[in-house]
Amino acid sequence: TSEQKYSRVKKFTADVNIQSDIPAMKILPAQATIQYAAPNTLEVSSKSIVVLPKQGFREIQNIISQKNKYTPIYMGQEMINGRNSHLITLLPKSDAEDWIMAKIWIDVAESLIMQSQTTTKSSGTLKVNYVYNSQKQWALPDQMLIEVDVQKFKIPKGVATDLHRSREAKDQGSIGKITLSFSNYKVSG
Repeated sequence: TSEQKYSRVKKFTADVNIQSDIPAMKILPAQATIQYAAPNTLEVSSKSIVVLPKQGFREIQNIISQKNKYTPIYMGQEMINGRNSHLITLLPKSDAEDWIMAKIWIDVAESLIMQSQTTTKSSGTLKVNYVYNSQKQWALPDQMLIEVDVQKFKIPKGVATDLHRSREAKDQGSIGKITLSFSNYKVSG
């Protein structure tokens, strides 16, 4: 399964190119390095300003790994990017969790998460599409296409934005897109 592949990863580093298209925000493309160490230490370093959602790179993997904290409900099969996938809805067992509901679409043939959608109390809904190639044996994506709810997206302190951002964001649409393209993975299991 995807979880078993990912749980074998003890450490990894990767270069990442970040392209952001957030309504009412002008953010230049950025290069960064991601370093991960099990079970859930993740560091992003960059010489540029990097804007990523609070849920971040590993949110869905963190949720899935804590089996005693959610109830899974099998919802059937759907096609995602031309591939047959299982749709599973996860509901937290405790109201104390920030996440309200998560959905994951798992590729039937590859046992990889193709898409996830997490709804949280603090940051709205985050939808992620995953593209695998060079590191699929570890369930590490080569690309993540992230959609964020702009109305709930928290701007990091120190990032200059228009004071009328919320009105402009409504005019331009409420979905922001962030594309993460990974390269130069170094993985140890």
